[in-house]
Amino acid sequence: MITTAEVVLRVSGEVRTGLGQGAQFTRLGWARAQFIEHCGIDPYPGTLNVLMEDVDQQRRWSQIRAAPALVVRAPSAQGCDAGLYPVSIVGYRGTRIPRGIAAAVVVPDVGGYPADQLEIIAAIDLRDHLDVVDGDSLELEYQPRHAVEAAIFDIDGTLMNSLDGYRLAASRATEPFGYEVTLEHVRRALNSNQPFWDFVIPDGEPRDERRIAELRDETMRHWPNALAEAVSVLPGTAHALERLRAGGIRLAIYTGSGGESMPPLRAAGLLDLFEVIVTGNDVERRKPDPQGIVRCLDELGVEASRAAYIGDSCIDVDASWAAGVLSIAVLTGAGDSSSLAAAGAHRLSAHIGGVPELLTAHDRLPG
Repeated sequence: MITTAEVVLRVSGEVRTGLGQGAQFTRLGWARAQFIEHCGIDPYPGTLNVLMEDVDQQRRWSQIRAAPALVVRAPSAQGCDAGLYPVSIVGYRGTRIPRGIAAAVVVPDVGGYPADQLEIIAAIDLRDHLDVVDGDSLELEYQPRHAVEAAIFDIDGTLMNSLDGYRLAASRATEPFGYEVTLEHVRRALNSNQPFWDFVIPDGEPRDERRIAELRDETMRHWPNALAEAVSVLPGTAHALERLRAGGIRLAIYTGSGGESMPPLRAAGLLDLFEVIVTGNDVERRKPDPQGIVRCLDELGVEASRAAYIGDSCIDVDASWAAGVLSIAVLTGAGDSSSLAAAGAHRLSAHIGGVPELLTAHDRLPG
């Protein structure tokens, strides 16, 4: 596990069936929107309840509760505010999970709320994913922020809305053939590393090298216009990068593409903020191989344990783990909250604007 945070506290307890009220709460539109904004979790309906009967575990949880929570505010007096504590689920039934699952503990702001109870939200069905039942143990790790020396960024879907441009260029290239190109095709290809044209070319149509080469060349011919029409720097990018730099964090880029979506970054004056830029043209092996991330680390002179890779796809998460860096996954590109959580992202963020809060040093926990 990454150990770049100043404080790590673990708590454990036993899974118990709740009263079903968590399902109602997570389905509320205002609550769901704030879960996504605060910690990138589009919650699977309901909460997983954990009971801590051990006094030492209750003491650890009280230490965590003493730290500032992310606040979910009800829109009216008829609703209930709540605090959110980001956690990773790192073990169950005494077995360590190879990659933790990003989650959060929800604490309703009501009097007399049990001090020995945890209500956990996640983007996936935890009972089904972990195959846990009542009485099984669950171990959580509280590590809300990670102080790093370097942040390495993917571009497409992370800093730029490039997926819209890719869809537009490919749609124009395939129009003479009558093929349909959707954003879902683009997302699936980026998440799986499966050839894009496997999703686009219908069954029964030619998929030979000549046809694919023709489509690829036509797509790149349409790319400059699609870039100008549909691709831009994602909102909040400049401010987030400036905050990271102001916090002493060095910036780099590793994109698996050839860098064809960089012009808007250059026009915005943002490329100068990055000390190292590595593209797919600079490496022999594509993501999820960590070669590009490792090259960034080498050129920066930063150890993997002191760096993070910020991307938008499951492939980015895999590459982060292979390189030994912290994985931050944003929801603005190929992956969604559930797929990125299942892939093992250390932390989820709704957009790049939330990244600085995850990567800067934090105060020590009380006690």
